[in-house]
Amino acid sequence: MKRNTEQASFSMLSNALTRKGVNVTIAGGSSYTNGKRIVIGVGPWDQMVCSLLHESAHLNHTNFSAIGNVMQQTSTALKNAINVLEDIRIDLRNIREFPGAIQSYQSSRRILVDIITKREFTNCLDDILYYVLLVGNLENGITAIKPALAGFDWVTLELDKLCLKYAQLAQTAKDTLEVRELAENLLLELAAMQQANQQEAEAEGEAEGEAEGEAEGDAEGDAEGDAEGDAEGDAEGDAEGDAEGDAEGDAEGDAEGDAEGDAEGDAEGDAEGKSNGNTSGKALSNSKGFNEIDLEQSFEDLDVGKLLEAHRYQQDMSNYSRVPEPIKVVPYTVQELLRGNPSNVFPAANLQVNGAVANAVKVMFRQRNMKLSGVTQFGELDEDRLVDAFLGNPGAKNIRRDIAANLSVGVLLDASGSMGYPWDDTHRSYVATKAAMAMTQALEKQSGVLTSLSLFGDFYLELKGFALKKTPSVLPYVELGGTSTGSAMMEMGSKLILQSSQKKVMFVITDGQPDVPQEVVGSLDWLAQHGVVVLPVIIGQVDVRFTGFKDLKVACIDHVNELPKQLMQLLKQHI
Repeated sequence: MKRNTEQASFSMLSNALTRKGVNVTIAGGSSYTNGKRIVIGVGPWDQMVCSLLHESAHLNHTNFSAIGNVMQQTSTALKNAINVLEDIRIDLRNIREFPGAIQSYQSSRRILVDIITKREFTNCLDDILYYVLLVGNLENGITAIKPALAGFDWVTLELDKLCLKYAQLAQTAKDTLEVRELAENLLLELAAMQQANQQEAEAEGEAEGEAEGEAEGDAEGDAEGDAEGDAEGDAEGDAEGDAEGDAEGDAEGDAEGDAEGDAEGDAEGDAEGKSNGNTSGKALSNSKGFNEIDLEQSFEDLDVGKLLEAHRYQQDMSNYSRVPEPIKVVPYTVQELLRGNPSNVFPAANLQVNGAVANAVKVMFRQRNMKLSGVTQFGELDEDRLVDAFLGNPGAKNIRRDIAANLSVGVLLDASGSMGYPWDDTHRSYVATKAAMAMTQALEKQSGVLTSLSLFGDFYLELKGFALKKTPSVLPYVELGGTSTGSAMMEMGSKLILQSSQKKVMFVITDGQPDVPQEVVGSLDWLAQHGVVVLPVIIGQVDVRFTGFKDLKVACIDHVNELPKQLMQLLKQHI
């Protein structure tokens, strides 16, 4: 099955992480990391790449132990500031560590643009922190984020400089604890800037009020003084004389009028001045302005990972709704388990069965190679022989084609309580472990075949990964509780789809009914969409309708000696 660009990007990054000892799982539910494992919620591949980039950056560069208590005890405002600055820091580290990831970041940020352009401004700290995040992405070279800047035309030059300053400081921060200090300082500087702006606005308002009050007072005083002076002057002039009355009337009228006018004018001017001198900044398109933003209030959990999760659940998830959530992984290595309980191991191999299985596999692949036609062939040309022949080297008489199977096979072994311990052939696990070992060891001997072997129950334990060429002769056996078959299939499938092999096959060896058959059906659907063939091997006589495998060809065996014939039939039909 041909992989799209996003799936190829996901595989390359996952393989790079796997080589560093990180376990990458695809499952239903949310994406997260716990420091050793990254779980990516199933969805469209571009969304999954975006989540993987974010979670891998956290896993590689965030000090969770140092910041965990701080994040629990701090305010939401400070927590969001820390998250935004930390995302800027770790993304840059990720881009420097995986230079090819910049293209995946460019693609994934289109999702972030969609999130930001659709949100409504809330006049709280979130509005500013979104802008810091955008500026930080641009500083990291992720230019695909530019369209989201259109909604931030309210940002003043002074605020833009402050956001840029802290985005650049985040880039050079040495660790998460330093980012926390930057976040605290950012909030302090924002508060100081807002207070200075508000004081400046209030001072301007008072100055305007006083100026208007004085102007109105002077005008009203002159008018009233003239009127009263004329009236009193006429009355007194009849008694004392026109000249004296005019003089006194004019003087008293002017004085009283000025006093009254000044008082009234001052009062009106002060009222108007307070009205005009409010704390809002310039009127802006999407927000009331920086001065009215509540810097102590946050409405969103501003973590890029959670934003991506929220966006994912807004999409059409009908194709992914039945995929089960991730299975828990055993927190011990194979070596630790062997040291802890050396007696609980796989039983010794049945050499006769191993030989028969190996023979069946060998014959099957030989027949397959004989049927090659045209250019639809497995393997690659032996380039050295081809060049030698072309140059006329007499030692290269024939151009030979070395045939490889180009196949990845994962063997998933049920270790639930109903299987029992593999002490003798009265337990189903005895048959199952011998069958698993026979299949794995036979397949890994073939050229071009990669194999993996894992136990599952309520937990998942990888005994041999695809990178290990040979299955160890001694393996621990651990009873793992219930039967989470669907989740275990997604865990193994997550490893299979990362392989570049042309064919990907999963054998599920179980004694029957899983805890949730519908989870098996959901996993089968998703795995089939991504080219993984699932072949169930049932130990004992079981009603297949209750296993979740009812639509598949199932091999049923009561004894390990029956395995070679059943296996041959399955391989011929599907490989």
